[in-house]
Amino acid sequence: MKKRIIGVLILAFCLLTFNTASNATATPNEKSVEQITIVLDSAWEKFGMFGYQIIETDSTISMGIDKKINKVKLREYLNENLPEEAKEKYEIDIFQKDINILKREHRLESLN
Repeated sequence: MKKRIIGVLILAFCLLTFNTASNATATPNEKSVEQITIVLDSAWEKFGMFGYQIIETDSTISMGIDKKINKVKLREYLNENLPEEAKEKYEIDIFQKDINILKREHRLESLN
């Protein structure tokens, strides 16, 4: 009985140690994407963006904004706040359309 308890405790300790170590070692890419997401979420709140995507395969950050939003100020904000490696790695694509068109396109995409 004591051997089983000791065995279970050792197994639990090993699993807990392995799980903690694997969570603590996030890849540099995951950290970079997390930093980018924080900046984009902040821009979302500040400028009222409709949506954004980080597209790894094309190295693009794509954002949809209402045509009433100042695109130049948004780009300045992103240049000031995005990490340098993100500005080097990703092309920033900001497209402006009427908000109703953006909403309609979003509904059509979500149906597919």
